[in-house]
Amino acid sequence: MKKKMSRRDFLKISALTAGGVTAAGIGIPMLMGEREAVFDPNDSYWAKEQPAANPSLQQDIQADVAIIGGGYTGLSTAWHMAKANPGLNLVILEARQVGHGASGRNGGMVLPQTGLEHLQIAEDEETHKWTYDLTVDSMKSLKKLVDSTGMDCELKLDGYCYTIVDEEDIPYDKAYVKQVQKLDMPLEFWGEDRTADELGTEYYYGAIYDPNGGRVHAMKLVKALKHAAEQEGVKIYENSQVTDIEEGQEIRLAVGNHMVRAKAIVIATNGYTSKLGYFKHQVMPVHAQCAVTPPLSKKQLAQMGWESGLPFFDSRNFLYHLVLTADNRIVIGGGSGEYFFGNDLHYRGDLTKIGDMMLDQLIQIYPSLEGIQFEQVWDGILGMSYDEVESVGVTGKDKNIYYGLAYNGHGVNTSFMFGNIISSMYNGVSHGWEETAYSNHKLSFIPPEPFKWFGVQGVMKYYQWLDQR
Repeated sequence: MKKKMSRRDFLKISALTAGGVTAAGIGIPMLMGEREAVFDPNDSYWAKEQPAANPSLQQDIQADVAIIGGGYTGLSTAWHMAKANPGLNLVILEARQVGHGASGRNGGMVLPQTGLEHLQIAEDEETHKWTYDLTVDSMKSLKKLVDSTGMDCELKLDGYCYTIVDEEDIPYDKAYVKQVQKLDMPLEFWGEDRTADELGTEYYYGAIYDPNGGRVHAMKLVKALKHAAEQEGVKIYENSQVTDIEEGQEIRLAVGNHMVRAKAIVIATNGYTSKLGYFKHQVMPVHAQCAVTPPLSKKQLAQMGWESGLPFFDSRNFLYHLVLTADNRIVIGGGSGEYFFGNDLHYRGDLTKIGDMMLDQLIQIYPSLEGIQFEQVWDGILGMSYDEVESVGVTGKDKNIYYGLAYNGHGVNTSFMFGNIISSMYNGVSHGWEETAYSNHKLSFIPPEPFKWFGVQGVMKYYQWLDQR
């Protein structure tokens, strides 16, 4: 039971072929090396709910643990550490505002599994089932935490669907569901009619339904996590960019004109990480876009027939994902992925063109929405590894630099879980992740520029060709 070629296999091949492409000397970018950090504004629909910014760092400070990055990973790590270690001096240093990056710009889906293990057994059955169980437990813990804050994040965990675009994939998907059902994973295969009934569209040949998963308001979740961390005594400094790190038994962080001294740090910057000087040859920032409609009327909702409201994403490489929000807007993303030379964080593409592409796809899925327009289209940055494997661990000569990154598009739930794992590692206790085949995973090496740029362009062109075919 194997699909044509996994992304993991193809990415490994592309690392080898990139050098051959560049040897031809075709269009090699003139600028070499790493670009400076640029933080584009968060123009997402979710950003309207961004919490008010805390003051920036105004003096030199000392901390037990300094966390760099105020997204899901940083906030989760801070909360888990504070709960496990009352009295621990914890600070978060966020370059802009909490949720400024991918945490406040994603598509709003909450998924079980890691990216590589999602809907395929990448290692073995035991690993597949264990990673599924760990991520499902993480979602339940997230729901419990959110409920304890009394803040409505529109977190709804009643399942999601993976929809099938290519009829040739059906035998594989049926066999996969049959195999994992024997592992007590509660997935279901839906045929074309059931899929149409549940999702209100005849666009797909079928679907895999998983009752574990759902949707969330991306920024309201940031707000709840910030509140929870601060309730446990975590100090959060916003508009406080770390510009230099000096390693040692005591780590020194330069933040503007001030210095933070910490016994340990946590790198929680995902797609932005290379700008700190870390993982620049292991994690790359990939730009992906989303868009949102105005609230749909009762008539529009009835004509669509998406009565289940289940979020779903499809089987393409540049997959489309759709979420119906609590106020009946559709958030759609996908169809594109862009990498800019030198790990560039600044978006240099054409949002209008991509918005038109997403709108065309939305109308194909739901023809009754003909004539609708998007209210907003925005860009976000994913942290991608070359083999599609996430990584969490500790590094540095003194083993006091913790990290969780490279979520490959599965960051909402996985980042919350990685915060728990980092806290467990810091305290020397078991989490369960250490029992998986991905524990202590060493991220694959990504060739330097211009080889990386050519390799990534080759991969993306190949994916586009497959999807168009």
